Amino acid sequence: MISVLLALALQAAPVPVCTATVAPPAGLEAWGTVSAIAMGPIAIGQTTGLMLRPVDKVTFTPAPSRAPRPGTFGGAYQVAVTTAGTYRIALEAGAWIDVVRDGKVLESVAHAEGPSCSGIRKIVDFALAPGRYAIQLSGAKAAPMRILIAAK
Repeated sequence: MISVLLALALQAAPVPVCTATVAPPAGLEAWGTVSAIAMGPIAIGQTTGLMLRPVDKVTFTPAPSRAPRPGTFGGAYQVAVTTAGTYRIALEAGAWIDVVRDGKVLESVAHAEGPSCSGIRKIVDFALAPGRYAIQLSGAKAAPMRILIAAK
């Protein structure tokens, strides 16, 4: 009986409609307009537009730490870090994020959802040293994806 009432309450709950854009969290102010379309490495501090591919067409090395569902989208991109620190990866839609260095997936240090109506769906923080990294996205429900990598 309780589960039926809960289901009815969830169906009746109004879906929030965004009538104005909410500012992104501190450190992610560059979220606004897409500055570039990824044709090479992703630039830190710029919102970049990606066109993900069906996950079965992407070569992930290593395999994603969470297996993507069939029919979803993903991609593997490069980023160069010049200064050690905590970096936030913000995405406009849900997707699994793996940061890879020397063939090993790094552990995230924090994660959060973006504020409602900000255009940011997911934020994951990683502690990174100077060097080159692969950013692997998988499990996205659609191919277009905005990403912003920014120092925290």
